[in-house]
Amino acid sequence: MIATPSSFNSDIQSKGIYDCPVMQIDEVARGIFMMRLRQPEISRQIRPGQFVNVRVRDELTPLLRRPFSVCQANPEEGSFDLIWKIYGRGTALMAMSKKGDNVNVLGPLGNGFVISSGLKRAILVAGGLGVAPMPLLAKRLASQKIKTTVLIGARARDEIWGTEVFEALGAEVRHATDDGSLGQKGFVTELLREEMRRQRNFEIFSCGPMPMLSKVAELCIESKINGQAAVETIMGCGFGICMGCPITPAMGVNTYGRYLLACVDGPVFRADEVKLVD
Repeated sequence: MIATPSSFNSDIQSKGIYDCPVMQIDEVARGIFMMRLRQPEISRQIRPGQFVNVRVRDELTPLLRRPFSVCQANPEEGSFDLIWKIYGRGTALMAMSKKGDNVNVLGPLGNGFVISSGLKRAILVAGGLGVAPMPLLAKRLASQKIKTTVLIGARARDEIWGTEVFEALGAEVRHATDDGSLGQKGFVTELLREEMRRQRNFEIFSCGPMPMLSKVAELCIESKINGQAAVETIMGCGFGICMGCPITPAMGVNTYGRYLLACVDGPVFRADEVKLVD
């Protein structure tokens, strides 16, 4: 029997295609850019962990849209922020945008993080650009008076962004860097181990590279702690038509009946719902 899609998050908003004026664009850390776009509907509807698909140029190449988690949103101003690092031609073209340019955006898309009723404490784990959806989530947690610890991992100090944003929301922030230039030297998952030992009655929200998410999921399952993971992957169409973002269900494809799709079943999944590294 084919399993039905996950009902993990039913908070799916209507999506649309919008030409969004660029309000601001800055390099906020080494090779990391943030763009503020004006679009009242997206800023009002977006939920933490959801994403938008961006056409970086009105040309045939790059052909596919690029998915970006929405980092922050200001419904009063009618704006939202995207953050990214230059990896290839598409993200390089994005970084060349100027104030007043129009960027074609499809969204909001996907399922976001779920904040459990009665939650008192949250640990947010962000690896690299996995920090992208966390400010919007931290703001939502702060509005519900949920104590929050944010663990940020990166290769080096100058590749870290967001500390001041999280601290302004009242969150405790800790860092791990590969070279030891800020915070603890090593992986952010080692910081998570420490936090799991010293805290009680919490849930874990994570985003970052697949190996990191896999380790976070492993720790959650071992400790029987509720965890959620926002996956980072290419999502060409953004709504399940191209089938280009398969995620393996934890129970296996044969048992579940199909692959999960990051764009419509995710990008946020329960830690015990998916197999993140084969």
